[in-house]
Amino acid sequence: MALLRLSGDRHLPRETAAAATGEPVGRITMKAIFAPLSRLFSTALFIAAISQGAPAKTVATPVAQSEARCAELGAVRLQGGRVTSATFESAAAAKAGSPEAPARPANCVVQGSINQRIGIDGRPYAIRFELRLPAAWSGRFYYQGGAGVDGVVPPADGVYPSGEHGQSALLSGMAVVTTDSGHEAVSGVGNGAFLFGADPQARDEYGDQQLPLVTDAAKRLIAQYYGRAPEWSYFYGCSNGGRQAMAAAQKWPYLFDGIIACSPGFRLAQASIQGSIVRAQLAATIAPKKADGTPDISHALTAAQQDVIKALILRSCDALDGVADGMVSHPSQCRVEPLKWVCAADQSQNCLSPEVARYVRAFLAGGTLRDGRVIYSSIPADPQIVQYMGSEPEMYVGLFAGEASHVYTTPPTMTPDLIGYALKADADTEYRKLFASSAVFTRSGADFTNADSPNMDAFQRHGGKIIIYSGSADWAFPSPDVEAYYQSVQKRYGKAGTDSFARLYIVPGMLHGPSPYATDRFDVMGAMIDWVERGAAPDTLLAKAAPDAAWPGRTRPLCAFPKESTYNGSGSIEQATSFHCHAP
Repeated sequence: MALLRLSGDRHLPRETAAAATGEPVGRITMKAIFAPLSRLFSTALFIAAISQGAPAKTVATPVAQSEARCAELGAVRLQGGRVTSATFESAAAAKAGSPEAPARPANCVVQGSINQRIGIDGRPYAIRFELRLPAAWSGRFYYQGGAGVDGVVPPADGVYPSGEHGQSALLSGMAVVTTDSGHEAVSGVGNGAFLFGADPQARDEYGDQQLPLVTDAAKRLIAQYYGRAPEWSYFYGCSNGGRQAMAAAQKWPYLFDGIIACSPGFRLAQASIQGSIVRAQLAATIAPKKADGTPDISHALTAAQQDVIKALILRSCDALDGVADGMVSHPSQCRVEPLKWVCAADQSQNCLSPEVARYVRAFLAGGTLRDGRVIYSSIPADPQIVQYMGSEPEMYVGLFAGEASHVYTTPPTMTPDLIGYALKADADTEYRKLFASSAVFTRSGADFTNADSPNMDAFQRHGGKIIIYSGSADWAFPSPDVEAYYQSVQKRYGKAGTDSFARLYIVPGMLHGPSPYATDRFDVMGAMIDWVERGAAPDTLLAKAAPDAAWPGRTRPLCAFPKESTYNGSGSIEQATSFHCHAP
């Protein structure tokens, strides 16, 4: 598809740019539609950001006109797709206790599909999407990343993962799009979420090909509805959505001005082997047996054993930041040796058996192949990770097993017995299959799903900005792997070059998502908007514990990597002002 270069090196399809301006197709320069903005959100975190400083020239369209324009979108022709519905919705307040019914402004909700077809497995496929267009538009476009292996179209609200659930991109006036990434999960079967792995095009669309297609469709519809293209485009995704975010920066560098990747599974292919085969077979070495004789990997450790391990980690690493506050705030310096925790001959309390100590050591080390190569990543010693050592629900192993067996390996292994696969499969064999291809599956799983290249030359030249953040207690995609990736970016561009367009934040104690033992609420979207639209690069962010956390309202400075939060030596340990960022 031909692309048209716009001012600021932003790109839109030719047809979209023409529709946005009413000018003939050709080179055009878009004058700034919006005056410089005061920060959209306060410098406090989202959970405290009840008032969002309104962006300049947010245009509210009369309801009757909005409804008419919305209905007209049903006739818009999309590249390889179509609009299936376009309905105007009035503003609605949030329903108490119902996260599926958040507050929404008046908006036009558009649903559509791209590349509708029948796959080689005989199943119907299409890239389905939902786009919500607020009547009062800020001129911004927001792509909400997916989760798991997608397969459903989430509501296009743009709820910020790092902030209060009541605050969203849609409420702040952004046009928001979501997608199922090209396949629909099949209900009623244990492996229904992964059956799309039998179709090579569905694999490709899930991996990375949906990104430009959905973005193009969304921007065409935005231009048609508002009469102009978005001034700024953002992508925010976590987990698989974080992987998509990094793929966008590396493979489709002109789609977005600002990209936020949280808890990113950017080496999801390798992670699927470690998260399923390695973890299941390791847990099986100490797990009790079920009635049928199979290992009960969800009870590899007792609750008492888990409590001992948590206490030993805190004893070793809690005070590394200068104060014992129940948090491991210097994860880079937290080095433990579980074999030293083995009970002495006269000891029975606050220690481990040799078998459990070896298990903990192996879990933290991560999986290796028979030749000694690391499969994926080591795992930090953090108290919050311990529950996934000992009482990890089978659903987590099953999720990774489904991805590894059905989606990332070639040829795929289609089986409803995902735990059985994890317990019996050979890690070396399945690892090799991550990089295999065939006449049918012409791209390997590692090729279409991973986003681990440090080459973001085009994204940097375009003026794009990327913020990556990860929890130090992320059991799925551990922070050492994220740090290693960021260091490869720094090696390519140097520190100053990297600082010009990228930031990494490691959030102490944060799991693969919110944690009750972390200060993991912070205004990363506001920081990104400031950086992209005002040129104000972020440094230290203010992070806060959730109201239902172990320490409600506790605040900490969230430091840009490699710095870590360090106690000043005096002052309340509940206040960020008592801490500073220090490079280890």
